[in-house]
Amino acid sequence: MKTVITSNDKSFLNFEELRRFGGLFKYLSLRDVSVRYKQTWVGFGWSIIRPLINIIIFGFLSYLVDRSQSFSDKFFLVSAGIVFWQLLSTTVSEVSNSLSANAGILTKVYFPKLILPFSSILVCMIDFFISFFLFLILFIVFKGAPSWQIVFLPLVICYGLIFSFSLGLLFATASVKYRDVKFILPFIIQILFYASPVFLTTTFVLELNIPEIFKIIYQLNPLVFILNAFKYCLYGSFDHFEPTYVLIGFLITFCLLTGSIKYFLNFEKSFADYI
Repeated sequence: MKTVITSNDKSFLNFEELRRFGGLFKYLSLRDVSVRYKQTWVGFGWSIIRPLINIIIFGFLSYLVDRSQSFSDKFFLVSAGIVFWQLLSTTVSEVSNSLSANAGILTKVYFPKLILPFSSILVCMIDFFISFFLFLILFIVFKGAPSWQIVFLPLVICYGLIFSFSLGLLFATASVKYRDVKFILPFIIQILFYASPVFLTTTFVLELNIPEIFKIIYQLNPLVFILNAFKYCLYGSFDHFEPTYVLIGFLITFCLLTGSIKYFLNFEKSFADYI
């Protein structure tokens, strides 16, 4: 006879239960970090090499497309976008793979499965802080101290992580049952990259001679505000701030977060059947 161990809690999200399994969360988080960095320079180096390659490629491309700024100014602006984009995109990818990567423990014993996607964020944060620290040193050397708005940086990072986690959780849950979903996600991430102000400014995009509907869709993307807010924390000036679209972006992110968590929790008990 097979025994199924579950929780009797019926609340939307049991924070007390998550807290009680904090030890497991810590172990899984540190395990991912250890796998990435232990006895190798590849993990450490990759956190620098990957954004550096993108900065060089898209820095040149951005300058060829839009020469409204000097070469050095353009490169630092693109660098800021690439460094933060790496955090957002890797968070989506790591969270989306968190269930399949830990399939072996999903059927062994009961624990709140939401710990798995949460624990995958730590290694993304470490990669980000390594590349951001080096970027910040170069920024201070060549551009001077960042603006005082840098005090808002933790809030912007949290907002970006919430959006990325929500999107990744949605795909993580769906990919348990529908395996083809994992092939769709890289395509969506690539679309979001070009549909966000990573290497081209929002002002430049909105001044293009394209149908108005595409400009509206572009501004509805929460990542437009998130990336521009990150740059605002460094430079002190905001690229095309529209309160209406910012509020809509907050609403989209909130709906995505609550919807993905609800979808995850409703499907959680069936994970073992498909893993």
